[in-house]
Parts: sequence; C-alpha cells; structure tokens
Amino acid sequence: MIALVVVHGVSGAFLGKLPSAVAGTWGYQSTDLLSAQWWNLITTLFLSSNTASMLLAVGVVGVAVGIAEVTVGSWRTAALFCGTQVTAVVLFGVLLSVGNLSEIDWPAGMDQATLLGPFAASAGTLMAASQGISLLWRRRVRVLILALALMLSVYVGHAQHVFIVLAALAGLALGLVFVRALGRRIPGRSTSREVRTILAMVVAVFAVGPLAAAVAHIAVGPLAVMRTWITNQEPTLSQWHGSCHAADAACQGMVHNLGLLGSGGHLLALMPMVLLLVCAEGLRRGSRLALWVALYLHVVIGLVSAAYFQVFSGLGLSLPRGHRSLTINESVWELLPVVLVPVLIAIALFVFRRHFRVDPDPVLRRRALSFLPLLLLVLVGLYTLAWLVEGNLNNHLGLVALIAGLPRIVLPYPFPFTYAANVYPHGFFSEFIFSFGGPVLWLVSAGTVLALFLSRHLHSGTDQAAKARELVREGGDSLSWMTQWPNNQYWFNAAGTVAVAYQPHNGVAVTVGRPIGDPLQYDGAVDKFLNFCADVSLTPCFYSVTDTPATLLEQRGFRRIQVASETLLDVHNMEFKGKDWQNVRTALNKANKLGVTALWSSYGELSPGQRTQVHEISEDWVSSQALPELGFTLGGLEELKDDNVQLCLAIDDTGRIHAVTSWLPVYAEGQVVSWTLDFMRRNAGAFSGVMEYLIAQAVQYFAATVEYISLSGSPLAVTSETETAKTTATAATTAGTATARQEPKGRGQEGALPEITVKQKSLEENTLGRILALLARTLEPVYGFSSLANFKQRFKPRHRSLYLMYQDPLSLPAIGRAVGEAYMPNVSVQSLARILRKQEKK
Repeated sequence: MIALVVVHGVSGAFLGKLPSAVAGTWGYQSTDLLSAQWWNLITTLFLSSNTASMLLAVGVVGVAVGIAEVTVGSWRTAALFCGTQVTAVVLFGVLLSVGNLSEIDWPAGMDQATLLGPFAASAGTLMAASQGISLLWRRRVRVLILALALMLSVYVGHAQHVFIVLAALAGLALGLVFVRALGRRIPGRSTSREVRTILAMVVAVFAVGPLAAAVAHIAVGPLAVMRTWITNQEPTLSQWHGSCHAADAACQGMVHNLGLLGSGGHLLALMPMVLLLVCAEGLRRGSRLALWVALYLHVVIGLVSAAYFQVFSGLGLSLPRGHRSLTINESVWELLPVVLVPVLIAIALFVFRRHFRVDPDPVLRRRALSFLPLLLLVLVGLYTLAWLVEGNLNNHLGLVALIAGLPRIVLPYPFPFTYAANVYPHGFFSEFIFSFGGPVLWLVSAGTVLALFLSRHLHSGTDQAAKARELVREGGDSLSWMTQWPNNQYWFNAAGTVAVAYQPHNGVAVTVGRPIGDPLQYDGAVDKFLNFCADVSLTPCFYSVTDTPATLLEQRGFRRIQVASETLLDVHNMEFKGKDWQNVRTALNKANKLGVTALWSSYGELSPGQRTQVHEISEDWVSSQALPELGFTLGGLEELKDDNVQLCLAIDDTGRIHAVTSWLPVYAEGQVVSWTLDFMRRNAGAFSGVMEYLIAQAVQYFAATVEYISLSGSPLAVTSETETAKTTATAATTAGTATARQEPKGRGQEGALPEITVKQKSLEENTLGRILALLARTLEPVYGFSSLANFKQRFKPRHRSLYLMYQDPLSLPAIGRAVGEAYMPNVSVQSLARILRKQEKK
C-alpha cells in the first residue's frame, strides 16, 4: 500500500491524471507480453490513473490482500498475488484472440486498453485464499466478487473489469489446487438461509448495473444499452434549445422550467433499482412475496427490454433450396444479453423458490393493497386538477395530452424526446407533479412494500401464535416447544384452553406431538379436533405421541406404530463415577486441559463474533450432507433465536467455539419441568469427545432445577423393541466397547425424527415400517443416525416410546408422504426420489 502511494506521487499524477507517457511505458497492454516490455505486467500493479483510483486501490489491497495474508500466510499471499496476475494476463490474451477471430466489437476492442492497478490481482488473491476460510464466508466472498466483476463487465465493459473477472476465475482455480480447504474441500449443500443470502446478493448487485453504466464516462459492455433507462428519461437543455424557435414563447418557457425540474425523470428511472434492492432485502429475510415480486420484475425487465431495443428485429432466416441455414445479425448477439441476464436471474429465483417460506402479515397486506391504488389515484387526481387549473387544456392535443402524460409520470420507461415534449404541461404545480410525482409515488410504494416484506405471518396468525405460546406453558411434552416453529397451524377448542399444532401436507394433518394446554381437557379436545379434520377434509395423523395420548386415541379407533424411542436422562442420579462413565470423564478432562469451558447463554446474548461462528459451524455441517437441512421437529439456526431456548457452547480461551447444543424448555402448569436437546453441531476441528462434554455439562447444569432431561429420539436409527428396552448395564457395555471412541455422525440435527422398529403388529404397519426402514437404510450413510443412537447409550438413559397414530390403513401412503414433506419442505417428491436412488446406488 505504501508503494502504491509513493509510485503515484512520483508518477506525476498526484493532483491529476496519470501522464500518457508513463502509462504507455510502464502500464500493461495486451501486446506487451510478446514484446520486450513483458515486465509491464508487474509494474502496472503500482500505477493508478488518478488519485481517486489510487485511494480505491489502497483500500482494496488492504482488505483483500490483508485477509489473504491472515488466511494463508505472507509468502503464499505474495505467490498467489503474482500467480493470479500472470494467469489473468494469459487468459486476457486468449480472450482478445477469440474476439478478433469472431469479429465482435466487444471484447475485440480491448486490445489497445492499458490495464492499471492491483484490482485484478487482489480479487484473484482473495478468491484463492477463500479456500482456507470457513464455508459460510467462502461462498459469500466468491459470490460477491464474481457478481460485482460480472456486473461491471457486462454493464460498463471496460477491459479492466473483464481482467478482474479473469483474475477472479484464475484465483479460484489456483486456490482449489494450492490452498488447503477448511472443512470440506468441495462445498455441498447450503442452508436455506445461505441460499437466500446469496440470491439477495445477486439481485442487489445486478440491480445497480444500469446506474453503473450511466455513471461511467464510457460504457461498452453488452448491457451498456440499459443505461438508456436512466440517461434518456428527460430531454437535456441543449435538446430543448435546438428544438425551440425563438418566437415560440411556450417552448422557451419549458426550457427554463426544465432547468429546475428536469432531474425528476432521472430519479424516476432509478425506481426499478430501488424496488429491486427492496426485493433483495425481502429475499434475504425469506419473504415468499419478495421472491415472486423480484421474479416478476426480472421477467418484465427482460420482455420490455426486448421490445424497446428491438432485439429480434435483426433476426433473419435464410432457407436456400436444398439447404437449411439460420442467419442471425451481429446486433442480435450484442443485444441478446439484455434479455438473457434478467431472465436467467428469474429462472434462478424460480428454481430455489422452496427456500422462501415467510408470508407477510395478512393485515398489513390488505392495507397495502388498499393504500397503493389509493396513492396512485391521489397522484393522478392532483395532476389532473393542476393540469386543468393551470390552463393546459389549450394544448393542441387537448385531453389526449393529459391522458398520454400519465404513463410518463408513473412508469420508469425511457419515453422518446418527442413524446415528452408533446405532453409536457405548463404551470408550476403541474410541472412539479409531472417531474417529481412519479419518484415520490415509487419511493412511498417501495417503503410500503419493504414493510410488507419485513412483516411475518407467524403460524396461523400473530394472535394464535401468542395464544399457543401461552398454552405451551400450561402443559405439554418434550416436543411441545416445537409447536411454535414456522409452518405450523393451530386448532383451538372453544374455551381456548387446549390447542393442537399441525401441518397440512398432501391432505393429511400431521400433528406436532400431543395437544398443548390443560391436560384435563385433552379428551374432549381430541374429539373436537377430529370433527374439525372431517369438516375440512383432512386425514388426522398424531405424530410422536406418548403412551397416554396414544391410549386415548386407541379408544377412538386409532392404531399405533412406534416411530421413535425417546432418550431420557435422570439427572439427579448421574454422577459419572465408575468404569461405565470413563468416556465422559475423559471428555471432561480433555476439555479442562485444552482450556475449554461451557458457556450457557441465549442466542440474543451472544456476541456478533460468536453468532458468526455458530452460523459457520451450521453451514459447514449442512454442506457435508447429501440431503438438505431437515425441519418439522428438527430445529435449525432460526429456532435458536428464541430467548427461552438455552444454548450451551464449548468455547476455549481464544474464543473459538468447538461445538454448540440447544435445549428447549418443557413446561407444566407454568413451570419448567424438563429440557429437550435439539440443535447439536460441532466444529470440524473440535476435540474428540466434545459432544460428551456438552451433554455432561447439561446434566450438571440442569440437575439443580429439573428431575430429568430428554436427548430426543435418535433420527431414523434402526432398533428393535427388545433393544429399546435394554437395561442400563447393556447400554453401558455398548458405550464402553465397540463405540468407545466413536463420534456421532448424526450430530447436526436432533429432535424426534422416527426411530424405526422392526416388530410391527399388522400387515399395514409392516408396510409403513418397511417404507420407513428403507428410508432409514438409505439415509444412514448420509446422516449416521445409528452411530448417534449408540452415542446416546453412553449416558445410560431410560426410554419412552413415541408413536404415530392413524385411523385408516389406506391412508398410510399419504401419511408417509406427508411426514416426509414436513421434514423436507424444501425438497420436492421428485428431487427426494432422485436423492434416494443415488444413495441406494452408493
């Protein structure tokens, strides 16, 4: 950075532009590589075209190279810096050769450009070094760099921007080869949260593209024509002067008025960008409405661009006799990206639509649907009134001018100069509304839409969610806290004392555990809920219920299938003494030697750095799975943010988090009577035994307040009824022998996902059991649920069976599909089938 400042001052460009002689001698051009001035590809790194560019270069080098140096070290950073520069130079030469052979003006016209500054090498170095940072930031850094570079390349199109893209790609390739990856070498799946963040970044970056092209002194990229939307909105003063006769007083009057009000058209042209940025924020927050608005806007932009720029007017079809050939004019190739880029973004949004599940607040949505049309009517009414009062009816077009001027006010479309001249009004108020009414309308609308995107339709409504939250504290079981999670709907009895949380999938109402609320009123509430399901044509399925509600349902003709065996720890009786607890004591001693302690906290109490580490741990785990993050009774990052959820972090003296678990409260009569393990993930470099350490810490922490805690059911772990009922001595033997040092593979998501039993009582139960067992065998190599079940046996638990309750055996296929959709809402049936087939082949 010091060299950049010194060289800039010595070059004579400190208060002005870089002299052309200096740039020609020491700057890099494509012909220098094959000439005697090959060293220019290094010297050009220290040159800046002006002082502003130099300051920007200092900032870029400080951030990009600084991060790379911390990540991979000084010598590797220097090697990557030079390596990406040289590789990008070679790629740039190849690109120019291809452009010259194809005779397309862009990029063939770049061969005379002089490439100055360290921007490309810095971008390439950071891309290479990103291989050594956490997966969460690795994706974000790469997407942001590539998106910015591509946006500048296709909208502005300077050689420097294309050079940065090539350097970034070169750095990505060099990083994959020479930098050791932190965690997985090849990133796999991403969480829904990260998918939304990346899509929001792409939408935001490309939204500002037309503005970048308009601000640039010269824009030559394939999408540079999009600057017309911003720069051609209002006639310039010179255009008006050239079109007005000296004797035309009205025209001369418009010239003076435009000098004050002409910027309104440019502001109006920026409104699509503002709305897309609003959509980007909505996408980041998971708004389903923001997804469809953004998708619609990109499709409209693509179609309107095709019509405005007449992309297909140059398409010619020639079919000589005996031959078939298609001739496409060069202008089509140059204008085709104008349509393809927004359409491709729209396609990406549609493909990943399942990751957006947040609906807006219905009350705010209704208000917005009433307010926005009313706002438009008020603007049109005010303009019409001002237009008539100020005598614009004398216009030679009459009322046609009024009607034709309205689209010009509200639509950010590059209307031709002659059109604007014919409909432009006279008078201060009508001119003011004509120029600035549209931007005001759009800004208020954008604010309203942003508020709509940021609102959330919680479960079955805010009031119902609050009521359900109260009933959870009255009574429930280990899964009851999960009834408050997204995608759940609620049924309440008439007195409001009992509720049933359920998810409707495939015509089946899959409940989240047993009813919540007053246990004395469960009996009558179940009957009413069954009547409700019959009225709305839903098949009731009570999922993961214990013996008491299962017996109650059997009296009403339901049948049971055991789907899980909940693992319970009696914390008052656990002392970790004796040979059976050697593994746990070893984990505690190792943590003590490494300076690792347990930090109990809520998510809101964590520092920003600690939250980031939790996100990184979660993203790295999800990336390692062939299947997406599961839901329903398996919590993710979003479920950690409730202040009532307790987090336990294994954190060392340096502040590094080795692992994290979350614990959900279980209430009875307003008091916490137990805690349930939910979120359970560890750092890839965590010490062996970190999960034993965290659960042991939970036993000691909760022993003072509750009698037992739940480790939940082991997801899809294949056991038998006799194995489930094994004594603690047998469990201790298992923990002390074959699995003595085995870490749980299924450490990512706890909860009450089915634990399949082998013994069933009837043909239909066997049918569903075989289906679930097949799913268990297929997913076992991916999630390692059996090792997780074995891991839990180290704590000598007692077990409680959880059942799936159904009425009609013919509904079992629909129930199986509904349960699968509840756990994997982001995966279609077809996608799940493909994933399962791939795993079966493996």
